[in-house]
Amino acid sequence: MEYSIGVKILTKNKAITTKCINNTCVVFNEITKQEIEKHRDEYYRWFLPKNIEDTIEKKMFAYLKHPHNPIVYKKPEEYENDLIVFASHINENNGDCIFEKMLNLYQYNVREYYICDNITSTRYIFGVLMKEFYNFIKYHMKREIKREEFDKEDEDTDYMIMRYKKDLS
Repeated sequence: MEYSIGVKILTKNKAITTKCINNTCVVFNEITKQEIEKHRDEYYRWFLPKNIEDTIEKKMFAYLKHPHNPIVYKKPEEYENDLIVFASHINENNGDCIFEKMLNLYQYNVREYYICDNITSTRYIFGVLMKEFYNFIKYHMKREIKREEFDKEDEDTDYMIMRYKKDLS
């Protein structure tokens, strides 16, 4: 189709018309480049972290899968492979932004873990999510979570990091 349009432009028009069409195409190409760049940034700021979060949640549900559950999930290993693919999209330009979002999700799950002290099943869910976000940050993003990255009031998060590191040892 593009070939036939090119033939019509080049053979059925005068030189001045062809030049005007060419200039229009150059402008459209520049607009397209700018749009692609804009959407690339948007992908790394919003969609990639959201995909990582959704995949971690689905992985958690795969761990908790009940035989009578009508929703079919992949195996946790398949979700882990998806996380590896998402982590491969993280680079120097977007790593800090994604790290910050993953850290916030980790902190949220730590807080919820402590809030749900008497509700065993809910606490278990937040505990799994908390560990999965920690593992993603540590093993896929290759980042260490440090005490300096938290507010002074956020001692629970720091405590959970130290406790989880001891559990892994």
